[in-house]
Amino acid sequence: MNSFKYCYGPVGSWRLGVSLGVDPVSQPEKVCNFDCRYCQLGSRPARQPGRAVYLLPDELGEELERIKAPADYVTFSGRGEPTLAANLTELRLECVRRRPERTAIITNSSLMYSAKVREELACFDFVIAKLDAPSVGLFMELNRPGVGVYFEEVVRGLILFSKGSRGRLALQTMFVAANRDQARALARLYADIGPDEVQLNTPLRPCAERPLSREELGAVAAEVSAELSRLGAGAIRVINVYGEKAPEVEPVSAPDTLLRRGKTRGIKKDI
Repeated sequence: MNSFKYCYGPVGSWRLGVSLGVDPVSQPEKVCNFDCRYCQLGSRPARQPGRAVYLLPDELGEELERIKAPADYVTFSGRGEPTLAANLTELRLECVRRRPERTAIITNSSLMYSAKVREELACFDFVIAKLDAPSVGLFMELNRPGVGVYFEEVVRGLILFSKGSRGRLALQTMFVAANRDQARALARLYADIGPDEVQLNTPLRPCAERPLSREELGAVAAEVSAELSRLGAGAIRVINVYGEKAPEVEPVSAPDTLLRRGKTRGIKKDI
């Protein structure tokens, strides 16, 4: 059986097509400066936003060489926040050297205040950045950030990143009961930030929060689209997890993939 420490998948993704995962902070426990209420990895106190080296480029390269399956993207995501890897640039370059695919990263946006991190992220072909709340109070309630992570800095960093981004930027929002009625307020932030795309999600993997139904999330999407149009930002594409089809893909190592992604509740969907 194939076994991998840093790579997983490929998986079928509703937003990335076929995605080969790279976990740049691969550890037995999640490494994250958020403790989101809906986290599929369970609750664990959020750590402070310091960065560290968790794996070396050569270690990643050895695993990438063993994976022959093609993909649309090599995606940095996994058991924590990928921007906490201090050698993110070196790891991305190793992927570019070893694989022909475009690179993507899924981030919680916590370090967007840092010009250095924004510069590192700008080298990815596709950045998917979290924004779950339109206010400090809801941000603290839903994302439960660690010490040193501030909502205002997250939003300011996203605006600066969007202005200087060379690749594609998507904002992703995980909708649960707590932020279901914040669609219009979030749409105003989307318009201020100006991404290429907004991805509306709801937790389809087992966690502490109930997912919105297809009808509920569809109503949210309609509210978001209407508000963006009213604000003159109707060119921003709005997609949702129920409305996009993920390709069927066989992972090279199912246990390593399950470790990062968990099981879905009755519907096959991606990272």
